[in-house]
Amino acid sequence: MMPKTMDPEDVELLKLIADGTTHFRPVQDEPSNSPRWVGQVERLLRLRSQGLIRMPEPEKYDDRPGYAAGAGPCKLTADGRAALGRLDA
Repeated sequence: MMPKTMDPEDVELLKLIADGTTHFRPVQDEPSNSPRWVGQVERLLRLRSQGLIRMPEPEKYDDRPGYAAGAGPCKLTADGRAALGRLDA
């Protein structure tokens, strides 16, 4: 289910993964429920649901609100590579 248009932040995440970033984490001392981190994990989950990346479910290590302290490993799928190629064309 490749999207017809992509948000620039989604494109940036795909490019980071294509360039070798496999794990994403909050910045130092950032809480697990910060808006920036929650938004990034939700984008990764959406890219996964669209079939553009492979990524296991982020693990929860405690009962605190928000997402886990990391997400990954992430890898582009064939559709993810095709989407980036289409954007670069």
